[in-house]
Amino acid sequence: MSTLIEELRTEHLDLTLSFEHLKNINVESEEGHTELRSVKSALLAHLRKENEELYPRLRDIAFNNLSLQRTLDWFTRDIAKISAVLILFLDTYCQGGSHLTYRRDYNRLNTILTALIEQEEKIVYNEFLQGTDENAA
Repeated sequence: MSTLIEELRTEHLDLTLSFEHLKNINVESEEGHTELRSVKSALLAHLRKENEELYPRLRDIAFNNLSLQRTLDWFTRDIAKISAVLILFLDTYCQGGSHLTYRRDYNRLNTILTALIEQEEKIVYNEFLQGTDENAA
């Protein structure tokens, strides 16, 4: 397996666990705000790695593959939207807020984030592995 994909999957696991840990934080406390900022930093670092190392290589692989190009377009568009919402969520609750509203927003985003990670690993990462195997042969 590609080292890049291993690293990205490990980061997904770390992000999932970190985000899950946010479920029960106190959004009124400085400790809670610190945890939110920490998850935001990890999320931004992960997205940067995908945008700089994964997706450009996938675009090269997809040059003559319209189906893969469409898949990448869909993922990059959805990832951008969901990432913006996640960052807004993290930034908003770093300032405090209602625990009830926080839990509602958290639950919704956790479901979306989990589904996106599963789909990205299942589809995009596998396309990358298949494409790099073919290019190596």
